[in-house]
Amino acid sequence: MLKKILSNTALFGIIIIFVKVFEVIFGSKNSLVGVTIIIATLVLMQEDLTEKLIENFIKIISINLVLGIFAHISSYNMWEGLILNFVALAAIGYLLSLNLNKVMIVPFGLQYLFMLYTPVTGGDFAKRLLGLSFGALLIMVVQLFIHKKNNNIRVEESNLIECDKRQVIYRCAELFKKDIINTVRGAYAFRIGLITALAAFTVEFFHLQQGRWIVYTIFSLTELYSENCKRRSKQRLQGTIIGVFIIIALFMFIKNNTIRSLIVLIGGYLDSYTTNYRDKMICVTMSVVASVSLINGTFITAFERVGYVFIGILFAVIADKLIFTKKLAEFDLAA
Repeated sequence: MLKKILSNTALFGIIIIFVKVFEVIFGSKNSLVGVTIIIATLVLMQEDLTEKLIENFIKIISINLVLGIFAHISSYNMWEGLILNFVALAAIGYLLSLNLNKVMIVPFGLQYLFMLYTPVTGGDFAKRLLGLSFGALLIMVVQLFIHKKNNNIRVEESNLIECDKRQVIYRCAELFKKDIINTVRGAYAFRIGLITALAAFTVEFFHLQQGRWIVYTIFSLTELYSENCKRRSKQRLQGTIIGVFIIIALFMFIKNNTIRSLIVLIGGYLDSYTTNYRDKMICVTMSVVASVSLINGTFITAFERVGYVFIGILFAVIADKLIFTKKLAEFDLAA
């Protein structure tokens, strides 16, 4: 247990230091980009991308820059954003779901949404693109450091975005007897692109304060398989409500804003010990509500958080029911 505490504490410290240094170099308005870059770096450590180093570097930097440009345009024009958000999130959903999971989708999807809701202009936008380029470089440098020992003993290819022939059991749509699209990934990509783009448009159209929480919730709960959407929806609602009540209880007694600010960090730190989605949402909710409450007030923020998350859950569940539903049982993957 002591080893886990030391490990988690050290990692949390490294993340905080990295984000602060990133903020100093690329500007405070790009701090959330730094967060997603370190998350992507840690996530991609599970994959070995060094066999085709240059090719994968070009892929990552292209993804980062395209997402940065699309988010920039979308944040200032909701009508263009309706199209660009769909294209960006659908592309992320399809290209990065190669292993039929969301491991690589989450950091890049969150990166896009964070940029969408922290718009920048002029020099800050140039710094954002530089930061995204640096992020791609950092990912590959870490790849070399982590996987250099495997270069001489690798027996399988590992690529960021490539067609995997082992996935034929998951059914592909055919054209002239040739597989052209994986149906599970295609359905997921269309669903997450459409519902997230529509939600972002609605939030902007009605000028909903903190309405981004609806979009984040929809992105988080849209799953490749329907069973996962239902399970995570219940856990997200439970975690949100519990997290809100914890903050309300704490803030009733803690009036000092400095101490309240520490709760934001404590929530992030405790997240490293979570083992299920509900507990992760408790920690995330604590951090978010504590942070926003410093400006908007505790009860208003708590009410908005629960309300917007509930709306996001409702939209995600409805979309899961109506838009190209895919159930795990249909593909007999359990066997």
